[in-house]
This record gives sequence, C-alpha cells and structure tokens, in this order.
Amino acid sequence: MEPRSAFKELIFPASPGGRATLRDALTAHCTASDTAYAALLEESGFLYADAGDGSLRDHGETAALAVGAYHAMREVARRLGETAFEGIAHEGAARHFFISPVDGRYLLLSVFGSETRLALVRASARRAAEALRELILLGAPPELPPAPQPRANQPVTALPADGDFVIDRDYFLAAP
Repeated sequence: MEPRSAFKELIFPASPGGRATLRDALTAHCTASDTAYAALLEESGFLYADAGDGSLRDHGETAALAVGAYHAMREVARRLGETAFEGIAHEGAARHFFISPVDGRYLLLSVFGSETRLALVRASARRAAEALRELILLGAPPELPPAPQPRANQPVTALPADGDFVIDRDYFLAAP
C-alpha cells in the first residue's frame, strides 16, 4: 500500500515558484476549518509561521504563553494517568482556540469564532499537522511576519556603549 501524502488531503496552491510553504499549509487549514488565524509555534515559544487574520498576531508573547499552557496541560493529563494527549481547547465568549501537536517540536494554534465547530478544527488540524510535518522534513524555513513598526509616540530603545538595553520605564512600566 502506497503511503498517502498530506498534500493530497489539504488542497492549497503553491506559492510563486511552485514550492509549497508553511504559510500555504496554514492558509489551507484556515480555509478548510473556517479558522480565523493559525500559527505554527516552536517548542521554545517562537512564532515559526502563521496565516489568517493578522490582527490576531503578536510577536512572541501569545506564542510563548500558548506553548507553556499546552505543556502544562499535557503534564496534568500525564499525572492523572492519561497517556494520550491530543491538544487543548478554550471556549471564550466570542473567540476560541485549539492548540495541537504537529510533532515533538512544533504546535499548531488555531483561533476561531463561535460559528465554527471544534470538531471541524480538530479534523483539519490533524491534516494540517501532516502537511506541516512533511514541509518541515523537506527543510521549510521559518516564515516570520514583518516586525511591528513603532508608533509615532513610542520611544525607541537604544544600545549604549556597554551593550545593555535602555528601557523607557514610563512606556514599559506605565500604570494603567
């Protein structure tokens, strides 16, 4: 029996140049599951690639928290005697998310609304994980989103001669 390729399950157009990218697979997952945003997270909390609604993206904080939450819940499950752990889901008032493993190093974060069924997101996430694993094995590089541009009133940090960062305490530690 011939092994099935994940690319036959997830239909997506290859990027210009003819080679499929991580973002292509994530975009296909968003389309197939009606997910607003999907992100491939590395185990250290690094945002490796993403697709979908850019307003849901940040540059690290959410990725690190999602990875930490996943590993904490997996450990709780293990301590309670559960050997299989397929991910965690959160149901909010308007926005929900599902975090599932891609392999031992990567996680898939899927963010979706109330109109989308979790079962559909889970099924699509499984297929997307297969495609993502295949792309990673083929050497797909990280697809980093562009860095945020400073706001007009946002102070710019500088590197003094001794190499330490200068932090504007009024900006970063300002009271709400």
